[in-house]
Amino acid sequence: MANKVLFGFSDLYVGTYTVDSNGDVTMGSPYHQPGAVGFSPEANDDVNHFRADNINYYTIMGNGSLEGDLEVAMFDDDFKKNFLGYIELDDGGLAQVKNPQKPLVWLAFEIQGDVAARRVIIYNGTLGNITRDYSTTEETAEPVTETLPTTFAGDNKTGLVMVTYEEGDAGYSTLFSNPPAPSLPASS
Repeated sequence: MANKVLFGFSDLYVGTYTVDSNGDVTMGSPYHQPGAVGFSPEANDDVNHFRADNINYYTIMGNGSLEGDLEVAMFDDDFKKNFLGYIELDDGGLAQVKNPQKPLVWLAFEIQGDVAARRVIIYNGTLGNITRDYSTTEETAEPVTETLPTTFAGDNKTGLVMVTYEEGDAGYSTLFSNPPAPSLPASS
């Protein structure tokens, strides 16, 4: 029986995404970032119109990148150093630097459903800068989350952007420990 609804974003993993001169990908080791709150990827579709005879003679709809905000309770220091270019200072401080060298990344997570969980991996991403709000404590303390803008272009060689696994799929159980590099079926 298939899910009717999805809810419960959890188990957030990220790793480096390195592409060689042939377009082959090396997937970096999975890094678990605790405190997953939400992720809102939206398709950034490209529409190109070719005009002839004073009309839109031909329209090309491209499935572009995915863009969205990744929200967690708080990004930990190792995440900031490994994926956002932060540096640790001699006095122990953690510094955000101007124009850091950030690696391309892959992102994987789990979504609960009313019947079964799904796991998702998204390829070839870039991460923006963390945004957060600092505010005084009111009568009741409410946690403040951190948000990171993301863009995932998808794999250039295969065209894969996002892959979803259902419980029982071969890739489901190993997604967080040994994420697959993008590849197309042999029959493609």
